[in-house]
Amino acid sequence: MKESDSIRTMKGVGDKTEKLFGKIGISTVGELLHYYPREYDIYLEPKKISELEDQEKAAILGRISGPVDVKKAGAMTVVTTTIQDGTGSCKMVWFHMPYLKNTLKRGMVFVFRGKVTVKNGRYSMEHPEIDTPAAYEHKLHTMQPIYGLTAGLTNHLILKMMQQALEYVSLDEDEIPEEIRRNKRLESYRNAIRQIHFPKNEQQYLEARKRLVYQEFLIFVLGLQRMRKQTLEEYNTYPMRHGCQVDQVIAHLPYALTEAQERVWQEICQDLGGKHVMTRLVQGDVGSGKTIVAFLSMVMAGENGYQSALMVPTEVLARQHYDALVQLLEGEGIRDRYEPVLLTGSSTAKEKRLIYEKISLGKTKMIIGTHALIQEKVEYENLALVITDEQHRFGVCQREKFSSKGGKPHVLVMSATPIPRTLGIILYGDLDISVIDQLPAHRL
Repeated sequence: MKESDSIRTMKGVGDKTEKLFGKIGISTVGELLHYYPREYDIYLEPKKISELEDQEKAAILGRISGPVDVKKAGAMTVVTTTIQDGTGSCKMVWFHMPYLKNTLKRGMVFVFRGKVTVKNGRYSMEHPEIDTPAAYEHKLHTMQPIYGLTAGLTNHLILKMMQQALEYVSLDEDEIPEEIRRNKRLESYRNAIRQIHFPKNEQQYLEARKRLVYQEFLIFVLGLQRMRKQTLEEYNTYPMRHGCQVDQVIAHLPYALTEAQERVWQEICQDLGGKHVMTRLVQGDVGSGKTIVAFLSMVMAGENGYQSALMVPTEVLARQHYDALVQLLEGEGIRDRYEPVLLTGSSTAKEKRLIYEKISLGKTKMIIGTHALIQEKVEYENLALVITDEQHRFGVCQREKFSSKGGKPHVLVMSATPIPRTLGIILYGDLDISVIDQLPAHRL
């Protein structure tokens, strides 16, 4: 059996079971093996009855001190008894288990484990597990996996399927070379998969988790490096020159750009005029002046005869950016030259038709909007610059889809989320990173 095999090839999996596993995203044996437990039920040392707390799951080592009663409640059979341990007593209740009358006798000692209820100083436990002290000793400190479920799918069934998969699937191939595993003190893939599902103790669980997390990050970072390499090799099909129009806009701003804004702006200018496509993240606190840098980039694209698009997560923010851009362009008397448009989901059908036409014919050089900008109906004439605001609200796939609207447009991502540089390199490994680390004068 291989990880790529359908889960249907497993013993005991029919149409119904296959559909149930499909609901939690499992269609292959490999997907089953990588369906990790959401938590573990850990068998801890038995507690004294007097130490028990309401609603906790605990084990009690106690002696049966009362009679074992079996009563009928309609179609239900209820078995009750009482145990003691020297510090107190606890009532035990089981449902549909009449045979316990023959198993449990007064004076016998067992370990009872279940959820405790404390009411008016009285302790009770419904449907507890029952083990001899010796049997519980074998379970002590073991961790029983508990999986995320869906209606009709039980934890027992997943456990059964998982044990079958671990028995028959070869897990000898390892994506991490032995030398790296040795240097990083990592478990083998085979051991990690087994131990994440059925750890004998917490140490085994931690070692398995460390190995699997390391592998996920390694593959993720290698994937980003590959994307980065491909990006660096992409030729700039929309080269731009820094024109006088941008200089005039900067000169007429009611404030001077900060040193940080100037530095980031120069980095963007170099990218736009360079040999390769720009892919840059601009990170800065709210109020640090990221938006004006984005607007200057759009003016530069328009001055070079290209289209630019700014996509934001909400219609309110889209409207704010559109109004601010219009005000900036009108102040320079160049609004008609670039004809900025606002495209959102709430735009009327008529408005959308007119905007689509302006975009496809190149009548507008600046487009601001929400997710509506990446709909199939939107066709750009020469989209050279793509700007996304608050990257974490989109996704890499949406950014890729947006980028595909042009030949190979330059990409500028803006984020106000404070990102330490090291983490930024991991999260945005396919982007160069610029930081506006200075607030404009008179800003708190």
